[in-house]
Amino acid sequence: MFFFRLTARTVTAFALVAAFVVSCNPPTEVQRFALTVEVAPPQGYPSAAASGVRLSLRNVDRGTTDTTSTDAAGKAVFASILPGKYEVTATRSLTAEAAQMLIGRSQAVTLSAFSSSATYNAPQTVNLTLEVAGVGGLVIKEIYYTGSKTPSGGNYFSDQFVEIYNNSADTIFTDGLCIADVYGVSGLINPGQRPTEFKDDQNNVYVSSVWRIPGTGRQYPLAPGRSIIIAQDGVNHSGDTTLNRNSPVDLSRADWETFNQRDDNRDIDFPNVPNLERLYFTGGFDWLLPVFGPGVVIFRTSDFAALERTPIPGAAATIQPRIKVPRALVIDAVEALRDASSADFKRIAPSMDAGFTFANGTYTSESVRRRVQSTVSGRAVLQDGNNSSMDFQLLSRPTPRRTDGM
Repeated sequence: MFFFRLTARTVTAFALVAAFVVSCNPPTEVQRFALTVEVAPPQGYPSAAASGVRLSLRNVDRGTTDTTSTDAAGKAVFASILPGKYEVTATRSLTAEAAQMLIGRSQAVTLSAFSSSATYNAPQTVNLTLEVAGVGGLVIKEIYYTGSKTPSGGNYFSDQFVEIYNNSADTIFTDGLCIADVYGVSGLINPGQRPTEFKDDQNNVYVSSVWRIPGTGRQYPLAPGRSIIIAQDGVNHSGDTTLNRNSPVDLSRADWETFNQRDDNRDIDFPNVPNLERLYFTGGFDWLLPVFGPGVVIFRTSDFAALERTPIPGAAATIQPRIKVPRALVIDAVEALRDASSADFKRIAPSMDAGFTFANGTYTSESVRRRVQSTVSGRAVLQDGNNSSMDFQLLSRPTPRRTDGM
């Protein structure tokens, strides 16, 4: 019978042989490939509208972004990408002069398209069709939703606000304007959470709570380049020692607040700031935007009661239905999600907001604000490409009523 005895010398020899084998068989290199993007113009636009379109290719897994522009045929190639999950964003802004030459209408517009996250492992072509978004009208300028930390390290969210800006050259009356938060979670916050059940509906948005600016129709004018602030609580949060002196905002001069009248009086009505009309409410003692990232829409309707109440699929009968708002009624929509990898949790259809913005965490005092596209006679014209990934920037502190730097 043959016995083989392992010694230090034989172990070393085996190790050398193994190392030699590994060195002769290096790991297979991940193969890069080309991704082609072909962009079509909006319906009724000439093919030239698809040229010079800025393309952004974002690797969802790595958080990296590559950019390029389409050629005269509306085509572009990302020549060397790694296998993975990607989003594609297309944007082209036309000045009034450029639009006049291209389509015969002297009106500034933004053309945009978005391809939600998909996995690409081999050469292929992504087809996008641009849609038209007008530059002007009311837009959501800033959303401060993350909340702040108290001196004792607690979480404070009562200082949230939404700012709405007149991005046009004309006075707009805000009477009857509705604002709402969109149903659905902001990302995989708790195990088992899934994207909204309404994710595949591209023509409607489903909202949870709805508030409206009162008025007869011409009571609340908003001049060009001016804004209104809607506060969760209209008070100086940092100046009131009973609230949170670490809060970054004084909302005592907000235009409106969302007071939720309850039998237990848990929501405080601050008398110096007028209240919005509460049209529909789905729970809680105050209008709390998700601190992980809200979807927010503004819209108008002449008959709110006629909007469809849609039950959440699979939800218990005790859960209130959501309000179904048709895309045609939506004036502006902004999507904020938990982080860069949460695209699958989008609640707003790409036709209303092609991308999304995000903060670095919760209770960070961070805010998201729309970028300035240009300045006309001293009035800031904000970027409105119907794509929050491109239109918004993250700020370390909120800047109510400001469009300049920090």
